[in-house]
Amino acid sequence: MVQNNSIDEAVEEVTRVILHAANVAIPQTKSKFKKQTKPWWNNECQLANKKQKKAWNIFRRYPSTQNLICFKKARAEFRRIKRRSQRVSWVNYISTITSSISSRELWQKVKKASGVHSSNAISILNVNGQTVSSLKDIANSIASTLADTSSSQNYNSLFLSHRQKTERKKLNFKTRTSFPYNQNFTYQEFQICLSSTHKSAPGSDLISYIMIQHLNSESQKNLLHLYNRIWNEYHFSTSWQHALVILLLKPGKNSADPSNYRPIALTSYLCKLLERMVNRRLIYFLERNNLLHQNQSGFRRGRSTLDNLLALETDIRLAFLQRKHLVAIFFDIEKADDRTWRYGILKDLYDFNLRGNLPIFIQNF
Repeated sequence: MVQNNSIDEAVEEVTRVILHAANVAIPQTKSKFKKQTKPWWNNECQLANKKQKKAWNIFRRYPSTQNLICFKKARAEFRRIKRRSQRVSWVNYISTITSSISSRELWQKVKKASGVHSSNAISILNVNGQTVSSLKDIANSIASTLADTSSSQNYNSLFLSHRQKTERKKLNFKTRTSFPYNQNFTYQEFQICLSSTHKSAPGSDLISYIMIQHLNSESQKNLLHLYNRIWNEYHFSTSWQHALVILLLKPGKNSADPSNYRPIALTSYLCKLLERMVNRRLIYFLERNNLLHQNQSGFRRGRSTLDNLLALETDIRLAFLQRKHLVAIFFDIEKADDRTWRYGILKDLYDFNLRGNLPIFIQNF
């Protein structure tokens, strides 16, 4: 399957086999959204609630004084058990909040405790003064908006000519093949990257990390062989170039405006695992050879953007102590992920710097 077929056929067969095994071995839930349960809800609460409903049904059919007393006792017992369970659950939750807990895990617990579930469904859009309500028209309207935002027509002719000239250059993949970062991936690298994955939504092929993690060693080695074929034959699978796009409304924005949605692309886990292996090698090479700027903190192991805030605070405190001035420039860019904005701002800063108006150093913008 992996050795004799082409890469596209091999990827398709591997996907089909993994999905078939998952459908046989893993029970599937209904597609209908299930109401999020409270963390304090346990079997004791469920039994007490069941007794309360049973007592209510008896009283409703036979409305007597004795049945009313039984129903009130069952309801009081259910309230007592529920409050006790809530109190114990809250104490246990507070005890898990430490300095090592991630913000993602913290907010997941907060939302689960409060029962908050935000729906991302888009019911209506306002496009050029016209109301769009059908699902197909909504999808096409947002797709058209995103396409216009990242379109090449937003660039000037100078940049477009430079881009076309650069893209016409053919890459020579056979240079420096003896370098360590160009060697075949090992099974140890595969296992390290697979163990460091986090639970998230799968792509359009519906393959999750847990499916790959539960493959036996022989199947994982066959998958590693497929990755090395892609690495050596310089061919990227066509199916991995497709993504499932989920739209999230930006906080505080009008939901009827198609430009106020942030796209999240869900790609294949098989592809992301290979990307993780490649990224691990590149990060190791860059860090070992000190090729990253010392002030860059984002997307680096053991560092975060909080380091830059602490460095700024230190400079401010030193300026106060030494009675000096401190000049800081902040850029609050609307739609910063927009390639047109990014290029335009970089060009303006570069031209401004050439005129000698501002000694600014652009690094990893």
